[in-house]
Parts: sequence; C-alpha cells; structure tokens
Amino acid sequence: MPSRWYRFVELMLILIVLVVLGVAKFSRITPEQRREIELKAGLEQIYQLEQEHFQHYGRYFDPTDPLVGLNWLWMERYGWEVRMQRNGFWIAANADLDGDGERGVWLIDEKSPVVRPVVED
Repeated sequence: MPSRWYRFVELMLILIVLVVLGVAKFSRITPEQRREIELKAGLEQIYQLEQEHFQHYGRYFDPTDPLVGLNWLWMERYGWEVRMQRNGFWIAANADLDGDGERGVWLIDEKSPVVRPVVED
C-alpha cells in the first residue's frame, strides 16, 4: 500500500514540474509578439468604435482624419490606409514589428472583428 501512495505522489510531482516548465516556456513573448498583440488589440478597438458610430450615425468615420479622427499615440507607430464607404470600411495598418526591414500588413473591415494578417512581417 505505501508503494501505491509513493507512485501517486511521484506522478503528481512530475506533473507539477511539467506544468511549471510549460508555463515558463509558453508565457514568454518576444517584443515583436507583444507589439503585434498591441496592434491587433488596437485594430479590434477601432472595429468596435466603428460599429458603435455606424449604429448611432448610419455611417463609419475615418480614424486617421486629422479633424474628427482618433488621436491615439499608439497609432503614430504605424502606417495606415483607410477606405470608407457608406456601408463599409477597410482599415489596414502596416509596420516593421521585428525590425527586419520588411513591413507586415494587418487588415480589419466591417465584416468581422478578427484582424487578418495580409502580409506577414
């Protein structure tokens, strides 16, 4: 009987060690990954604002417009291309997040809050 408990405790300790190692390994993100997460979160936030604006005013707004757009500091770190239509919008952000000289492009439109990478960085 003591042998049975010993094996159980041994298996639990091995499981705990594996979980701790897994958390340590997979919880680290690179600065490039952090910047991409921030960009995607910002685009998703713009999507929500666009949807709210459309519900209230029946049209979308241009977040890069110097007069009525958004003045968020994080937006200055990216290049933007914005296309507005009466019943739709298309917003693409581009940046070189990993510093390799090639810019990636991420897109969001009125169809979905999911940010789509168009060109990998």
